[in-house]
Amino acid sequence: MKNSYTDIVPVVVTYNPDESTLIANLTALLSQVQDVVIVDNDSRCDVVEITKRLDKAYFNRVNLIKLQHNDGLGKAFNTGISVARDLNAAFVLLMDQDSIPESDMLSKLHDAYQNLEKQGILVGAVAPRYRDSTSSQLSQFVRISRFGLARITNDDNTNYTRADFLISSGSLIATHALDQVGDMDDGLFIDHIDTEWCFRAQTKGLALYGVCDAIMQHSLGDKHIRFWWGRWRNISFHQPFRYYYMFRNSALLWQRPYMPEAWKRADKLRILCMLFFFTLFSPNRITNLRMMLKGLKDGFNRRTGKL
Repeated sequence: MKNSYTDIVPVVVTYNPDESTLIANLTALLSQVQDVVIVDNDSRCDVVEITKRLDKAYFNRVNLIKLQHNDGLGKAFNTGISVARDLNAAFVLLMDQDSIPESDMLSKLHDAYQNLEKQGILVGAVAPRYRDSTSSQLSQFVRISRFGLARITNDDNTNYTRADFLISSGSLIATHALDQVGDMDDGLFIDHIDTEWCFRAQTKGLALYGVCDAIMQHSLGDKHIRFWWGRWRNISFHQPFRYYYMFRNSALLWQRPYMPEAWKRADKLRILCMLFFFTLFSPNRITNLRMMLKGLKDGFNRRTGKL
């Protein structure tokens, strides 16, 4: 089996997954690793039955944890990380149910991590670029500057570049980094879980890197449009409840001292633009506005957990 890593254990969180996409996700992962952990957030569908569609050799290497309630992405990741530790994982790979890695993604992440450590760099996480499943555009990595968020691809023609935060899906994290930084903040429930962990890791002296030639397919939002706002942007639409968590968790993080002031300024501008755009141009605009305003109120009141 090519590149069957025994030291990397992916943690895939599911919630009412699309069957074909989840099968593609698991097949791609199990062609590259020995074990996969699925943490199901109380889906209405039977995830066990979906996994039975896998090749038998793959099905026997799936460790499925069925939660009795949907307690959010952060708790599900933490549950999976605990199981991965029991499987003697040196690394965990956090994955969404709709992310599909290319056949060499894990080897490129693994190699980049080892090369960075050989250079004496303390690494918090490495992550791939993603190709949006709708637009086919490749993502860029992000750094904080005094003028806001700068999008970058690579430095000095290397295959990896320093970043200030990485999306959770596709992030390869060593268990010893988790020992130092701690697990995901499950009080955020969903949204900004990755942002918070990344900045917390940097306060511990750990660096984050994007690996430019490691690629996965990833889906953002429920619907997309192309919109001009200073430049052409692909705008993702979500269900109204997601705007609650986006706005609440931003307000929560604005109050945390370890979050950089430059990030807070950039995020406040982003939230203002979202408030304007999704109130005027999205479906369910009145419901969206109510959820966004409720999120801000609860965030400033430091409410965490499930809505």
